[in-house]
Amino acid sequence: MNNEKVNILNLTQEELTEFLVSLGLKKFYGKEVFIWLHKKIIRNFDDMTNLSLKDREILKENAYIPFFNLLKHQVSKLDRTEKFLFELEDKGTIETVLLRHRDSKNKEIRNTLCVSSQVGCPVKCSFCATGQGGYMRNLSVSEILNQVYTVERRLRKKDESLNNLVFMGMGEPLLNIDNLSTALSIISNENGINISKRKITISTSGVVPGIEKILLEKIPIELAVSLHSAINEKRDQIIPINKNFPLEDLSAVLVEYQKQTKRRITFEYILIDNFNISEVDANALADFIHQFDHVVNLIPYNEVEGVEHKRPSMKKIDRFYNYLKNVRKVNVTLRQEKGSDIDGACGQLRQRNKKGDN
Repeated sequence: MNNEKVNILNLTQEELTEFLVSLGLKKFYGKEVFIWLHKKIIRNFDDMTNLSLKDREILKENAYIPFFNLLKHQVSKLDRTEKFLFELEDKGTIETVLLRHRDSKNKEIRNTLCVSSQVGCPVKCSFCATGQGGYMRNLSVSEILNQVYTVERRLRKKDESLNNLVFMGMGEPLLNIDNLSTALSIISNENGINISKRKITISTSGVVPGIEKILLEKIPIELAVSLHSAINEKRDQIIPINKNFPLEDLSAVLVEYQKQTKRRITFEYILIDNFNISEVDANALADFIHQFDHVVNLIPYNEVEGVEHKRPSMKKIDRFYNYLKNVRKVNVTLRQEKGSDIDGACGQLRQRNKKGDN
């Protein structure tokens, strides 16, 4: 239906302006239409009331504004985490998670959106549900944006808004760095939703060329590295991409990242029983991260159906945490689990291809 029309949500403000001029519309409409799309988040050309009726008809004939079909919405009874299952135009599906935190200083609710970057995931980490469902494709710019905008619209109805974005949903963000970079430029545009890139975190399993591109383009985001083991042989087993970008290469690019950005790096470390929680593992982790201004975020494994990994006991978790903190002087935290009762916690997002598989 929309094959011959332009998806204008994919366009930057400059591209949008060029497109409108090519239709014979006034150049200043570029900014006006961009504001309607990205700040006011409208989804109907008729709502662009400062455009003439004739110009709105021209837009309808030549362009369209995509939106998501919400297949399922779940709210955690434990912590009000919300999970959204969205259907895309090609019937692929993705999941997006809204995390709600209470600010310790002013007691206000802060909203963080966990955004997906791909349909499925090609990295196939052994502990993650997303990779088990296979990989279809990268998300387009508009599909990245629509996750943010769909949730933001819902929050605005409650006089709330999004405070932070984390690209920790389905997929490896740095394997979709081109579309992600464009989406970030739109999200942080002062004429759009205007979320500062300093409030945006990208999580990666260690895609070295993607980190290099962040440095090359000077994208001022926060970086989180899914480490999960600081021993190459073990990391190979659970994160196959480590064979392409081993710890030595990852370390080198992170040194350069921190040298250029002066930003603290978050290292994510999933605790898997009888695999990566021994004293040897703790020492390898400490040795790897001590060269960085760091925080290590320990994440007790969230068990996934069909995956053999198990969650350690709290006794083992506490022992590993205390050894890192008190013996090796690592800046370490233990993540508070959110949304586990709706499979919204770390590693639990799945790709659903059928409406009945919710």
